[in-house]
Amino acid sequence: MIVEIVDLQNHYKIKNSIVKRVAKEVLGKKGKGAKLSIAFVDNSEIKKLNKRYFDSNEVTDVIAFPLDDHKSELNGEIVVSVETAVDTAGIDVEGEIILYVVHGLLHLMGYRDEKRDDFKIMHDKESAILKTLGYNVPEVEDGFQ
Repeated sequence: MIVEIVDLQNHYKIKNSIVKRVAKEVLGKKGKGAKLSIAFVDNSEIKKLNKRYFDSNEVTDVIAFPLDDHKSELNGEIVVSVETAVDTAGIDVEGEIILYVVHGLLHLMGYRDEKRDDFKIMHDKESAILKTLGYNVPEVEDGFQ
């Protein structure tokens, strides 16, 4: 597995070793030939990307870009807004950032969250991974956002 990490923000110190460990945990066997790029940015940068690729003029927490459809390898880019994590997390900023990384990785693996049932499956998977990694699991009020 190749994980390239690019830190383009000044809101929180990213620990590359933790991010790589998370990718390895989430991808498991699918990570064997994976090539990933994970960029940590601020709100203005992720808003630009959201506008450019999804025609949404909003800040979002994470965007995942699958780069090909090879079933044997996983290739993609994940962009995480660290500024959003800092604004949202309260005391556990690292946990919030890791949640966004996990969420992005699951999207690259094919998980979806647009429909209620899909959201629940994805949230349950995120929760299990976060618990395994030793992070708190965020509460979801109505089970669907």
